[in-house]
Amino acid sequence: MTISEEQIIELAQKYLSKLQRANEIEFAINKPGVGEDYYDFLDGLDSKCSHLADDFRIGYQNDEVEADLESALGVANIKVDRESKEYKLLISKFLFAATQACFQRLSMYKGDFDYKLELTKLVTEEPLIKRRAKTLAIQEEVNKIAKEIMVKHPAIPKYNLAKDIADILVKDNNLPNPPKYEAIRKKYLTTYPSF
Repeated sequence: MTISEEQIIELAQKYLSKLQRANEIEFAINKPGVGEDYYDFLDGLDSKCSHLADDFRIGYQNDEVEADLESALGVANIKVDRESKEYKLLISKFLFAATQACFQRLSMYKGDFDYKLELTKLVTEEPLIKRRAKTLAIQEEVNKIAKEIMVKHPAIPKYNLAKDIADILVKDNNLPNPPKYEAIRKKYLTTYPSF
């Protein structure tokens, strides 16, 4: 069974929220006090966070995070092959969430944490694969329309060509949120006049 990118982000965000809740509970209950114990505690926590950051950055395995991932997949009733790229993306997102939560916890104990009532979330920008697919679809459509216009008007200036393509894209309504003529001229007509 494959897992969608939306499910991957959702699982990682739930994991981050769970870790943040655990941090808040731990911070409310466990105060290391002042003095040597406090600095030993901070050093240990800093070391743990740095280790998580290395796991994320370099790609080391982290048994605790992998166990949390397996548990989350079990609860969501999702099966993912451990050798698949989806699983590798999942473990990367979980390691990122664990690293972020750990450094937030460290900041809480150091006193430089920006306290909020809402939980922070992982970045949910449009996945790179979807952006590339969308860009390629727009590029294909722009090239097709540009060829048709260039056959009829071979000497058309790039600026006018971009305006005509933008008008056609809006009129045909083939693409959701078609780009404006300036974006077409700058990004999609790079091979002008050869399409």
